[in-house]
Amino acid sequence: MTLSRELFEADLTFHCPKCETAAVRKGSWIKSAKVFICQACNTQTRLTYGLKLAIFDAHLHPHSPDSLPAFTGQSRR
Repeated sequence: MTLSRELFEADLTFHCPKCETAAVRKGSWIKSAKVFICQACNTQTRLTYGLKLAIFDAHLHPHSPDSLPAFTGQSRR
């Protein structure tokens, strides 16, 4: 599976795995970034390829409960 080119210029929303603060970034930023640093709690999260796929998939399939939260393996409170 690859990152969808159609979302490179789209604003993608995902949540900090620690404080759940929403972050909005362009798909192209998510594609190239290695680390996300939350502005609210300063948590650093590695943006692995699997996590990037989950973020893109959450926007391609917004009604799929398995795709949210974008950080797979993290439970939202």
